[in-house]
Amino acid sequence: MGTSESFPAQGAIPVGYGPEGIAVDGEGRRGYVACARSDSVAVFDLDSREVVTQVPVGREPIGLVHDKQGGHVFTTDARSDVVSVIDTATLKVVKQIPVQHYPAGAGFYPERRKVYVGNTADNTVSVIDADRLEVIATVPAKTAAGSLASDPVRDRVYCVNFGDASMTVIDGRSNEPIGEIKLDYAPCKIAVDAPRGRAYVANSLVSTVAVVDLDKQEVVETLTVERAPVGMGLGRRGDRIYAANRGTGRVSVIDRQTGREWARVPVGKAPGDLAVDQLSGTVYVSDAGTSTVSVFQDRLDGEPAELPSDWRHPLIGKPLPSFSLPDMVDGRPRTSEEYRGKKYILNFFASW
Repeated sequence: MGTSESFPAQGAIPVGYGPEGIAVDGEGRRGYVACARSDSVAVFDLDSREVVTQVPVGREPIGLVHDKQGGHVFTTDARSDVVSVIDTATLKVVKQIPVQHYPAGAGFYPERRKVYVGNTADNTVSVIDADRLEVIATVPAKTAAGSLASDPVRDRVYCVNFGDASMTVIDGRSNEPIGEIKLDYAPCKIAVDAPRGRAYVANSLVSTVAVVDLDKQEVVETLTVERAPVGMGLGRRGDRIYAANRGTGRVSVIDRQTGREWARVPVGKAPGDLAVDQLSGTVYVSDAGTSTVSVFQDRLDGEPAELPSDWRHPLIGKPLPSFSLPDMVDGRPRTSEEYRGKKYILNFFASW
């Protein structure tokens, strides 16, 4: 079966500008996505695949978590330094909780009724009581604290630090930092498989997924994926993980046991976060570059007969070829030969 047969596309839902954090409620048949450039949360119907409403929140909502038990959605509004709380019954904001500077990451620990917020500019984690809707602790992390995930088996919470290439381990009971795990550059998103004792971290700058042993608290494997993975998710059957590659507009489907890439599923431009409907296995991907949510089903029963070809350019790992570029000051050609043996930086601007 090819990619289109194994992962049939179910369309793309137009939402607000710059969608990032996303969550789906399979039982309630609704999805929620933080639209960072629209300062809103788009609420969409999983069956009709249409937006029900746009809920205004603070400026630049990035992270989003859904508390089904409490009937709330929480968004981290980075440029307002608040967490907006949306009532899922009325689809209205019922409270905005002040946190620290530039909250970009979010995580939820249902068993302890806590929402965790990565304050990127302050290198801290705010802990919010999900029932009282107030901050109960502030935990020190490392540079550019971001995405978070909980581990009820070990009673821990993990915060990936984008600027420090590390993960802060937080005790779920005391809200105290109890360890640190070194990662690769620019970790963006973490997904935790607590029963199997594994965490998967998308390292966006080096295009890898780190496999972390949660008992040993160390990286035990590094998987290579396509360019700039930003989103991570776990398949409902526990045998696969998903990595949303922002630089290619595709989602890597990876076998959890072998680490082999099973497929690459096309989605919209600059995919960010993703969410999996654990009832149907349908995958929802927020496409920041096209302001859509891509929807596809996962019908792959096991390892496919044919694996994806090597996507890497044949020049990777080879000596830099000679090139010439115009000088930005006077326009005259400058060649790589002028800089042979010297250190220099090539800036390829991210155009999404």
